[in-house]
Amino acid sequence: MRKQRSIGEMISTVTFFGLSAYLLIFSLGLLEEGEKLRGTIGLLAAACCGFGGLRFVIADFVAKWREN
Repeated sequence: MRKQRSIGEMISTVTFFGLSAYLLIFSLGLLEEGEKLRGTIGLLAAACCGFGGLRFVIADFVAKWREN
């Protein structure tokens, strides 16, 4: 398990979380305006970006899970 992350990895993690937050707010606005398809796809994209920001946490969890 790696503990130290590079600057590039930290920047991409912050970018994933920032884009996730933006997409969440934007998509909720679309849903309020009645654009259900675009809003739902945007929420899915926001979730995927959130998971992208958590990629190292998920990888550590999977590695620990495989050890057991």
